[in-house]
Amino acid sequence: MKITNDSYFTVGNKKNPSLVLIHGLASNKFTWNAILKILKNDYYLIAVDLPGHGSNSAYETDFTYPSMVNYLFKLQSHLGLSFNYIAGHSYGASVSTMTALDNRFKIKKLALLDGGVVPLKLSPDMTVDNYMVKLAPPDFTNRKFDSISEFIDNNLSIKSNPYSDQIKHAILSNFDHTKKPFLVPFLNRINHLKIVDYLWNYNPEFNLSKVQIPTLGLMACKFDTIDERSSHRRHYASLISDNNNLINITWVLNTPHDLQLYAPKLVSRKLITHFNS
Repeated sequence: MKITNDSYFTVGNKKNPSLVLIHGLASNKFTWNAILKILKNDYYLIAVDLPGHGSNSAYETDFTYPSMVNYLFKLQSHLGLSFNYIAGHSYGASVSTMTALDNRFKIKKLALLDGGVVPLKLSPDMTVDNYMVKLAPPDFTNRKFDSISEFIDNNLSIKSNPYSDQIKHAILSNFDHTKKPFLVPFLNRINHLKIVDYLWNYNPEFNLSKVQIPTLGLMACKFDTIDERSSHRRHYASLISDNNNLINITWVLNTPHDLQLYAPKLVSRKLITHFNS
């Protein structure tokens, strides 16, 4: 299938180093909206809808990691440039890692935003018997589009955030507006669970041990200290950086998983320091 122009967007001067931005599971390219204005003077930004997501929901794929990487290589060729840097959030961090390891690309630096470092199999509440249930998408059957919009408008943590408009846009862009008044996600349940299965079996330690470029791992923690609730993540992240001195792990406290939306200034500063050093 062909690359469609609405499956990505670009921001910034094409003469600047290119930075491709990869969203997480069941997300979309607009998850990066809050950091674009900060990064656009330094980089030529390419925000992507992965196959099955957002405006790229019709793109046919088997959702394996090689297929995701092949898609990004096709996009790189479509744009007529070389990706210099790559950053991925959550599931997109593992896709970014696999892309950086593919020798068809000439990626110089990698950034992983709260993903791609700690395997799901280490999550204390997940087992081989329940992970598909734990990571399944919500059931939106008979839900109305207005219900999610009202939920966002009444959510105090979103309302109080100075980037609330960007957060709302990113969330609503996960759903097909042509299907109103019903709430229909672009990534359907079957495809969502296919990705969950690949993500469950993803091996960060093995893949990151092969990385030969400077890599920043930004780990989000919604508490003001890393305590026993995050101890398994801290331990494994330390193991990853100890095994490969090109990987730098940095914790971002008091910040939820979608740190690029909730702490965009801090995340942008970390990315600029990493990519420009």
